[in-house]
Amino acid sequence: MRRPILPLVLAAGFILAGPARGGPMTNDMDLVYARYHMAIRAAELCRGLAPGDAIWRKWSAYIDRKTNYELGAGERLSVIEGAKDDTTLMVRRQGCKDDDVKDLLALYDAELAPLLR
Repeated sequence: MRRPILPLVLAAGFILAGPARGGPMTNDMDLVYARYHMAIRAAELCRGLAPGDAIWRKWSAYIDRKTNYELGAGERLSVIEGAKDDTTLMVRRQGCKDDDVKDLLALYDAELAPLLR
């Protein structure tokens, strides 16, 4: 059974509050990995983003570097599924104007959107 990651990720949101912080301040790379995937899912739901394979490869490489390649394939898949489910539920319940969703979109804009170029 999948444990809900949303409360943990949102509570640890300060980890990725901005690039000026110099990287995550936690050893739990699951949370870092989840937060990036939540940001992507929020952009998909709130902005109609529909990334192709090439951009997913760029994002995956970027997120793997950010997590120091610490997560195995099975763990990554589990975290991605949980992040997508939790973000979908959050956006449907709270909407794209919610502060938590705005924080995810800000992360997307700061770190992931530039990879589209």
